[in-house]
Amino acid sequence: MTAPEVAVLGGGLAGISAAWTLAREGLDVTLIESGERLGGLAGTIERDGHFYPLAYHHILRRDQTLLWFLERIGALNEVRWRNIRMLFHLDGKLWNLAAPVDFLRFPMSLADKLRFVRLMLRSFRKADWDDWHDRSAAELVDAWGGPGVREALFERLTRLKFRRPCDEVSAAWLGARLHFREGSAPLGFVPETNWTKVLCEGLTALLQDAGVRVLTGRRVTKLTADAGRIDRVECDDGTTVHADAYVSALPTEVYRSLIGADDTTDLFSIRYTAILSGLCVTRQTIRPDFYWMNLASLRQSSNGIFRLEALNPTIGGPGETCLNFVTHVPSRDDPTFGLSDEEIWSGYRRDFEQVFGHALEPLWTRLVRLPLYSPVFHRGYRNPPVRSTSWPQVYLAGNYRTFPSIASTGTALQSGVDAAAALLADHRRRTPVPDEIRAFRLRRMPRG
Repeated sequence: MTAPEVAVLGGGLAGISAAWTLAREGLDVTLIESGERLGGLAGTIERDGHFYPLAYHHILRRDQTLLWFLERIGALNEVRWRNIRMLFHLDGKLWNLAAPVDFLRFPMSLADKLRFVRLMLRSFRKADWDDWHDRSAAELVDAWGGPGVREALFERLTRLKFRRPCDEVSAAWLGARLHFREGSAPLGFVPETNWTKVLCEGLTALLQDAGVRVLTGRRVTKLTADAGRIDRVECDDGTTVHADAYVSALPTEVYRSLIGADDTTDLFSIRYTAILSGLCVTRQTIRPDFYWMNLASLRQSSNGIFRLEALNPTIGGPGETCLNFVTHVPSRDDPTFGLSDEEIWSGYRRDFEQVFGHALEPLWTRLVRLPLYSPVFHRGYRNPPVRSTSWPQVYLAGNYRTFPSIASTGTALQSGVDAAAALLADHRRRTPVPDEIRAFRLRRMPRG
């Protein structure tokens, strides 16, 4: 069977991994990206020779796909690991639930604290969450922890993430988050830089070595069909790309605007949250020490504050504190997303003063608006199939296809590999990449 020519739409991590996996098996691949650089949400801000993430990112030790790709680009040996502190700000007080004293003093009954421990232990031991796909986070927490645990903690957390109560959020998604122990296990970074910059540059080099034709700065405006098949891709600069097969690594809303009709199950029921990410660099000393703070009172403008230098001490200049204020909103149509930069930063400064008791004194700030950030993993969420059922040569990739795994750099990369493997299988070819990822094991975790 003749190798097909493939067009990959979208140069985020899913599109990159799909294009590379196909090209390494000898296919002719064109990757089209609207931005000037590849990487999508894993992009980088540069300021005075220092590099910062668009929004907080960290490396998880259980993220086999991400770690495999970091090794592939020769960057895994550069990764360093640190234990971090996650704090809850609740009713004017800060709580570190990993510290026994704080945990015992936290406003929750002793019986509920024991139930909370039971919930965490059971979730950590459970890797497969298929049996919870149709149930809610409220059912999971109530069954394994109890209503008191849900009211004290998890109702606040699902509202911070999705602005939804636990009853509307997927139990499988929450269980996968708890299983990964994102807040208590060591997290990884790359010294002297933003690690996603290392990842994106390394992946871009892989594409070049594999012979992928990369078209940046071109926005796809239309997919044109002929005789029941997609015939070509049209771009805003007049570029036309013909292919035998297509991988859409675009958000489902964007794909729908290009194709018009696609009856693939569960594809167009997906809704995306948006995020406001405010980066602020200051020379102020901030106490107490933390990396991740959830503003669980639900009365602040931001949902959380990250101290990026608490994970990566080299991310800014000497003596600088790098804060990342994060606000999740239900969609880009939410009024909060449309506020002016001045209004948003006014809210973040107010949050800072309420939490730390003194005014914020920035050296500089930068606000990033990401309108299509993460799928809403609601109760009953289902992954769409990897193959479009309306267009026989269209394959789908994106973090909306990796449920209930947490949406991260690794899950985006994995979705691209999955789409490429399906396309290759349909043309009687195969790739060893999925098997290599499954077999990968992290052998060392040097501290930094």
